Amino acid sequence: MKFLLDTCSVSDYLRGVDSVVQRLQKAKPSEVAISAVTVMELRYGASRRQSPKLTAAVEAFLNDVSVLAFDAESAERAGVIRATMEANGLSIALADCQIAATALTHDLTLVTNDGDLKRVPKLKVVDWRHAR
Repeated sequence: MKFLLDTCSVSDYLRGVDSVVQRLQKAKPSEVAISAVTVMELRYGASRRQSPKLTAAVEAFLNDVSVLAFDAESAERAGVIRATMEANGLSIALADCQIAATALTHDLTLVTNDGDLKRVPKLKVVDWRHAR
């Protein structure tokens, strides 16, 4: 595995953002995963919108992607990330800390366009919206 998709990148894919769709289609299934936290965020978004079309798209995506658990090691890293960022005057959402920690735990590059995640120390980040 090489890449962990953040929720915003999955959303871009589901909305048909061309650069993200192309890049994901070029990737081998064994190169891409999502965090269990992203599963929660996707299901929350689909449930909140109560859209059968969105729900079906989310389900189809989830059937075809590897999901990494948010485990004890990731939890420890997430706590350190959030505390470190807050100590430096930076805010970050809890779910973003959990996703970043999952990427760090598994030594994966996080695919995101989220500015908060781009500031996480030692996190490798790429933005497929602007991929060449």
